[in-house]
Amino acid sequence: DNSFTDHLPLGLWNFSMMINMDICANKLRGELPTSLSKLQMLEYLNLSRNTFDGHISEQLDHMLNLDTIDVSHNKLSDEIPKSLEKLQHIQVIDLSFNHFEGEVPCGGKFANLSAKSFLGNYALCGAPKFHVPECSDGAKKHNNVNMLR
Repeated sequence: DNSFTDHLPLGLWNFSMMINMDICANKLRGELPTSLSKLQMLEYLNLSRNTFDGHISEQLDHMLNLDTIDVSHNKLSDEIPKSLEKLQHIQVIDLSFNHFEGEVPCGGKFANLSAKSFLGNYALCGAPKFHVPECSDGAKKHNNVNMLR
């Protein structure tokens, strides 16, 4: 806890060789910037316990070295991007206690995740192993339409 407040600083994206970013338990807010994907060397990303809102960018799949992403305990919403299935090195994904909705991706490394990664997101649906309701056809279609954005 560093008591950082407001939005993520714009100049942060100039540190393209950064490997670890842990700015959890602060008072940061606003949307996660798409420029986050410029940190392509990043292996560890922890933005948990802030008040970020909005959605996770589809462009995070450009962060090829990412092995941990923790955005738990924020106010993130919309669908979990299916593009995150492309992250080859990802070992830990914690999206718990946000406002995500729609179908939980189940391809790629998502196949190895447990329900713990998605706790507290009451509008999610998907595979029974994630302890979420089964998706209706409408929820699946909604997720597929968003993939076309």
